[in-house]
Amino acid sequence: MSRPFIRLALALGLACAVTAAATSAAIENPVLYWNDQALHATRLSRNPPPVAALHLGTFHAAIFDTVNGFDQTWESWLVDEAAPADANRDAAIAAAAYLVLQNIWGNEVNPRVMKKAYDEALADLPADASRAAGIVWGRAVAQRVLDERAKSGLDQPYAGEISSTEIGKWRETPPAFRPPVSPSVAHVKPFVLTSPDQFRAPPPLPLDSAAYADELAFTAKVGARDDAERDEYQTLSTPFWADDLGTATPAGHWCVIAQDVARRKEFSVEQTAHLFALLTLATADAGISSWESKFYYLHWRPETAIREVTPAVNAHASAEPEFIPNMASPAHPTYTSAHSTFTGASSRILELYNGSDDFEFTSTSDGLPGVVRSYESFSEASIELNMSRVWGGIHTMLDVVEGRQAGLKIADYVFAHALRPRE
Repeated sequence: MSRPFIRLALALGLACAVTAAATSAAIENPVLYWNDQALHATRLSRNPPPVAALHLGTFHAAIFDTVNGFDQTWESWLVDEAAPADANRDAAIAAAAYLVLQNIWGNEVNPRVMKKAYDEALADLPADASRAAGIVWGRAVAQRVLDERAKSGLDQPYAGEISSTEIGKWRETPPAFRPPVSPSVAHVKPFVLTSPDQFRAPPPLPLDSAAYADELAFTAKVGARDDAERDEYQTLSTPFWADDLGTATPAGHWCVIAQDVARRKEFSVEQTAHLFALLTLATADAGISSWESKFYYLHWRPETAIREVTPAVNAHASAEPEFIPNMASPAHPTYTSAHSTFTGASSRILELYNGSDDFEFTSTSDGLPGVVRSYESFSEASIELNMSRVWGGIHTMLDVVEGRQAGLKIADYVFAHALRPRE
């Protein structure tokens, strides 16, 4: 699993490059410009990964339906109407994006930052009837998308069990013993899937099986904080792909990668809106699907099992009471890995849109600033992320394999059923 090198970039130089790219995107491709604003808001608001994925799905659904109204190349996500003939498209995108930003992140991010981005997006557009019509169209589309997602059930409390002291069931883990993160995501209405349990993972391995003992032993061997069997690259993979609170999150990390794809392949504004809608709808539904599996099975974290397993629970396993994982376990059940589900869906959408899994690219990390890693395919990065969760000691191999498989299925379904070309 070792990589040949990690290239360290000067933080200042990297920041300048990102700023330059964002400025260019504002001029050349407003979808990329506004995607940057959404990622900034995600970082500042510290949204947990499944909630961030839902927000990004709403954001890009609104932008897509706004853009698609001008030529109606694809089936809409929600608003299946033509934009006014005299409307300015860039003004419409800005208005839709700004309204969603205000509604989703307005209480968590300085509103002046959003207003500044909006003013800059409109600054080079003539203040005429076309711009005004575009603003009206964009706001109308965005409001309908927001109204639809307001009925998703995210604001409803989760009715099922969320923690247990029963053997094999999830309970809060050290050091913070945090309550479970956003259990209500498990019953949220998906964007494209027919139901949250459409791609529910198969049951986890029996607690008393030799296979489960092997899973725990492998996580203990490569995922321990101290004296683990992993190299430096593998150790640093954990923070590189952590994408937790205060970052762009897994969905946002893949949006950054998608920006590179869109720029290098010189996608039009319409193509970019289409790609980002498919990508974020798939990752949003991936989060819902993973959370449904997590709270359906309520399976305990490896660190709990490794420390607490007894011969009565599994005769093939040996407890390690002093085990500490390489990273703190996230505050939700282990099965399946949500990061693996997000990334399976994201990497597959990019593969399908690109027409091939092969695509050389580099990626930076919010969790490991200054580090740049190189990959030859989308799946290579996806599999590395899977292993990073095992090297972090917070998942077993089965967690990440089944999570990734669900993500691939979700992406295939979304790509086949959503935003299809009109006949």
